[in-house]
Amino acid sequence: MKNGKKYLAYKIIYLSLKHIQKNTKNNPLVFLRQAIRRLNPGVKIKKRKEGDLVITELGFEQGEIIAIKWLLRSALKRSGPNIVFKLSSELIDVTKGSGYAIREKERIIRIAEANRTIAYFA
Repeated sequence: MKNGKKYLAYKIIYLSLKHIQKNTKNNPLVFLRQAIRRLNPGVKIKKRKEGDLVITELGFEQGEIIAIKWLLRSALKRSGPNIVFKLSSELIDVTKGSGYAIREKERIIRIAEANRTIAYFA
């Protein structure tokens, strides 16, 4: 929701949830909750000066915000006719365990695990 276009954001979410319900015959809110829960990274990586990494644990709400950002960014990367179709297919893919957003989460976790021994913990 950029530049105050709240109605457009509501409309996109509503239509994508409707598209999920039409395709899967399941409750679309379950898909949304499950996707956000599955994408919650749990850790955040910050770079310090001279290449040092700071790994911080995230709370649930902060993780939700990052998960939603990843969902929207990965939906925009997809190919498709419109944003409703892109967002609904990304939500379905995330609940199945694939998609661009899942790859982003796995990349962050891999970096955190690899640098856990040399990173500073905040």
